[in-house]
Amino acid sequence: MFKILVIDDEVFLREMLRDIFTHAGYEVIVAQNGNEGLDKIHSEKPDLVLLDCQMPVMDGYEVLTQLKKEPRYQTLPVIMLTAMASEQDEIKGLNLGLDDYITKPFKTPILVARVKTILERKKASAQSNPLTSLAGNIAIQDEVESRIKAKKSFALLYIDISNFKSFNDRYGFDRGDDVIKYTAGCLLSVMKTNGDDFIGHVGGDDFVFITTTERAVTVAEEFISRFDEGIKNYYDDTDRNNGYIMSIDRNYNKQQFPIMSVSVAIISTQIANIVHYGDIARRAAELKKVAKQNKGSSYVFEKRR
Repeated sequence: MFKILVIDDEVFLREMLRDIFTHAGYEVIVAQNGNEGLDKIHSEKPDLVLLDCQMPVMDGYEVLTQLKKEPRYQTLPVIMLTAMASEQDEIKGLNLGLDDYITKPFKTPILVARVKTILERKKASAQSNPLTSLAGNIAIQDEVESRIKAKKSFALLYIDISNFKSFNDRYGFDRGDDVIKYTAGCLLSVMKTNGDDFIGHVGGDDFVFITTTERAVTVAEEFISRFDEGIKNYYDDTDRNNGYIMSIDRNYNKQQFPIMSVSVAIISTQIANIVHYGDIARRAAELKKVAKQNKGSSYVFEKRR
């Protein structure tokens, strides 16, 4: 349940907002002035702040200024409620980091809708990988467990880039990030937006692709083809022509590392007995090791046990 903090010096408005958002399904806490509001942000860690603009001692703009000085609260959503409707006031608030600016009197359905939109956006952002904007670990686990709970048959492709670390060491993190984004783009290019497909970025050079068992091999083959087609473009001419780079291995020895490739482990609920996310994560990790033993890009489909 999302937690909303209401900071307002007017008792009536404070309690009205508490009732509105409690009824809408949120946990609501209140503060009667700016100082108390800042204290409750530290102690209660709300997901969103509804902030009155005109308050004695410390007005809403000062509260916002103090709040945004701290890096950990720079992404905390804040909506300001105010009777002042001038363009200059709105610009001032937005420049200080406001997410929305609502004038009084407000319409309850619109206020609730705006809060819901901002919180859903926050949730989606928290569950996505910042580099690729693909679903992150939490969203991946939620997706897998929801399909298991619904007894929905599916296949999960666990994807890993081979020789990525040596490439990163040789060319630097910026070019490594470009390769990660390229890999995400290759996955998106084979995704069916109107089907059962789901793509997630576990982190680093690991991805997952969830689809139907019937489509799994097609997805793996098309993805591998697209990846192999363009990955050499991320190498300098000399390394590309050689077909390898010189880098340092884990034992600090100089070694040749081939052009990057991808290993794909495919787990199907039609073959494996999957009862929770841990089952499929463990099986995928085991199968990925098998796939990485192959030379170049390849996929391995788990066989019936």
